[in-house]
Parts: sequence; C-alpha cells; structure tokens
Amino acid sequence: MRLMLLLIFPLFLISQERIIALSPAISEIVFALNKGDELVGVSEYASYPKEVQKITKVGAYVNPSLEKIFSLNPSLVIGQQHYEKTLTQLNKLGIKTLTVEFSTLHSIEHSISKIAKALHADPNPLLRPIKEALMNAPKKKSTHEKVLIVYGLSLDMHRGFYVAGHNIFYEDIIKACGAQNAYTARLLSQPVLHYEGLIQANPDKVILLYHHATDGQVNFQKAKELWYNIPINAAKNKKIYIMNKDYLSIHSHRVAQTITDICEVLSL
Repeated sequence: MRLMLLLIFPLFLISQERIIALSPAISEIVFALNKGDELVGVSEYASYPKEVQKITKVGAYVNPSLEKIFSLNPSLVIGQQHYEKTLTQLNKLGIKTLTVEFSTLHSIEHSISKIAKALHADPNPLLRPIKEALMNAPKKKSTHEKVLIVYGLSLDMHRGFYVAGHNIFYEDIIKACGAQNAYTARLLSQPVLHYEGLIQANPDKVILLYHHATDGQVNFQKAKELWYNIPINAAKNKKIYIMNKDYLSIHSHRVAQTITDICEVLSL
C-alpha cells in the first residue's frame, strides 16, 4: 500500500501544469477553471482574483520578459495573437504555447473553450453565464438608438477619444442590447474619434469606461458637465453615463456581467 502511494504521488506532481498567462483575462479564466494553483507567472496588470497578486509577474502587454518566463520553467504559456513573436520564440526554446483571441464575444467563448480543453477542465460553468446574460439582457424596443462607448475618462475634450469600433465585443454587446454603434466608419476596433468626429457621430447615449489605474483621480461630475456642453443628442438629453467597474475592460468570462451592466444602462 505504501509503495502504491509513493508511485501515485510523483504521478500527481507530473500531471500539474506550470502555466504562464500573458494577459489578465487569461489568468482570470485559468482561476475560474479551478486551475489557479497551476499558474506560475502572470501579466503585470493581473489583479483578479486577489490570489493572482502573489504570483510572479512576467511583464506587461507589449514587453513580457523572455528571460523571466524561461526561468519559471513553464509547461504551457498562454497568450493572445499580438504576442505572436514572443510565443514563436518560446516554441523555438521548446516551450509549449497556446494562442487565444478575445476580440468579439464569439472569440471570447471560443478561447474559454480552448483554454479549458488544454487544461482538461469543463468550460460550461464559464460559458453558461455569458449565454444567459445575452438571453436575459434588457433590450430596447427601437434599434435606431446610437450608442458610443468611450475608453477612459478625461477632462481634455480636444485630445481625441478612443472608442469602441467594429469587430469587438463592445459592439456585440451594444447590438445585444437592441441598439447600434454610433461609430460607423469602417476602420479599427479601437479608433480615435476627435471632437469634430464626435459631433458628426451624434450618439444618443455615451458610456464612458473609467478605470482608476489608467485614468487616475477624475471628478465624475465635472467630466459629465464637460460632456453635456458638446452639441450631441446624448448631451442634450443628459444620457452620458460613467461606468467604473474593473471587469468592464477585461475580456474574460466576466464579460457576462459586462453584458448585463451595459444593457441595464442602455435600458434607462
């Protein structure tokens, strides 16, 4: 019996992955799949759940450290498509990698399934809330309402705004809520819209996504008053909303909550 236990114990250790997640969304998904104890490295910006803050940081979005990654002896490194160069280099070093993408809602769901399969976990507890949120989201009776989602909160109204464009999950959510994206130019998923372009887009509602880590301390009331002075329908009708939950900018399974929150705001 003792010999059997000695044989099983090493096999258990061997079965454990040593995972490095190159983005906060990936580490959140790994934790949600109950594989957080297998994470040995995460993005510098990973902050949820709180247990992730104790894990070694391997760098930010644009500059993960190959030296630090290699020193952690990972069995699997998971990164998004824009880490292609890093992931290719790791493959050449004999390290297994997995590439995922979190642009649209469909790609988020697909990537959750992809990560779950790699970790021999069940993705359904993560996918189900997303499908339920889409099914239960309050929808506008009219699909003509134009909504603009703006990244960040600034008191400088003339420096340009990053907005949610096309082929991105925010646009999917706007449509799921029964509205349409006020940004119509066929450019990027996160284009810059200047003051004149904002007036031309003339959104009926504006959602400003605030995050303390990137926007610092901003007076919400003062910011709203500045937006109310812009000659657009949203300002005229006082339909400017500030949303400041941390998960709103994360492309993980928590997008289910983002769907619910944005649709509730748009139903007002």
